[in-house]
This record gives sequence, structure tokens and C-alpha cells, in this order.
Amino acid sequence: MPTHTLGNLEIILMIRDDMRRYGVEGMCRSLATPLTTRPCADVAELARFSDGQLIISSGDAADPLSEETAAVLRTQRIGVLILVDSDATVAQSWADHAGGFLDWADLRPETLREAIGDVAAGRFHVSETLARRSVTASDHTEADTAARPAPVSLTARELQVLRLIAGGLSNRQVARSLNISEHGVKRLVGILLAKLNCPNRTLAVVRAIEAGLLTL
Repeated sequence: MPTHTLGNLEIILMIRDDMRRYGVEGMCRSLATPLTTRPCADVAELARFSDGQLIISSGDAADPLSEETAAVLRTQRIGVLILVDSDATVAQSWADHAGGFLDWADLRPETLREAIGDVAAGRFHVSETLARRSVTASDHTEADTAARPAPVSLTARELQVLRLIAGGLSNRQVARSLNISEHGVKRLVGILLAKLNCPNRTLAVVRAIEAGLLTL
């Protein structure tokens, strides 16, 4: 997503809970540069939106993103910021497309403005709280989770990025190696930090080795 000034953005709210949606709307209006908001209840409607708009979604607000809808969001350069409860998970399809994650417990006008600004500028945003836990859904049952910690599950692309950053490559070098954008690498690194519950790349590599995901 290209750099936008906040005043040029329209915020699309996919937040199921009315009180929470009203709260976010109020925060958007209270910023020094007020933001225009529009509610959206149907994922299919996203195909009609375009550059200059940014989606704020709660983790439980919508059905999973189809490949077709995700492709439209990429083509139209629409960023996605996901608001997450501390005890909730986010569907993998949304997590893969997100430009940032913000914990509801940390939501204030200043943190919302920072998160929106980062996503609008193409910088991956993840709060410190969320960087220390996984925000993607586990395939394991509740009984399995209660019996033992849920193993970390990484996609093939995430594993590729993990191996390259373990080798000391910068985001730019990783992007060149995988022939993807640097913004795409930043997003993948952010997801890795969240899944591995680590605040930085170095600890993420250590955690991956301990979990058996990576061998040096």
C-alpha cells in the first residue's frame, strides 16, 4: 500500500460488536486529522473498495478471506489492520493479508493513529503485547491445547523467510532472494514474531531452533 496522509484515508470498519465499532468510529473522529469511517458487514463487499481506503477488522468480525478477495485487496492496495482480543485468534487468511495487529486492550486514540499511520505507509505494525503470542488460529482441539502448549505452525513461505533471516539476511536481501516486495517481507517477519511470541528477529530464530522448526 502506498504512503497516504491520514486525511486522505477512508476507514472501512468490519467490527461485528456495535459498541466496539462505535468506539473506534469515535476515536477516528477525535484524531487531530479526523478520519472518515464506513461500516461493512459482508466480506464480498470488499471487492468494491479501492486505493485510499484502509480496513479495520476485529479478529472475529468476518468470514475467512477467499483467494479472490485477497487478490482484489492486493490489487487495489487496500491495507488491513486487525484488532485482536488477548484470548482470541485470527483466521489464517486474514493474518496472512494483515498489515498490522493491535490488541483491543491497548486501543487508544494515539495507538490507533500510530497503527493506521504505519499500515497506510506500508510499515507492518504489531503491538508489543501481540509480538509475544501467536495471533493465528491453531488446528488443535481445546483438549489438546489444555494438555500441552500448541506447536507453532508456519507456512512454507514463512519457513523460507525464517531460514533467510537466520542466515543474517536483511529484509531487502530476503525480498531479492524470494523475488517479493520488501513490504511483503516485513509483513511475513511480523507474523513470524507473533507466531513465535518474540519481540525481535534474534529471539525468533532462537525460539524456532528450540521448537525444532529450524536447524543451523
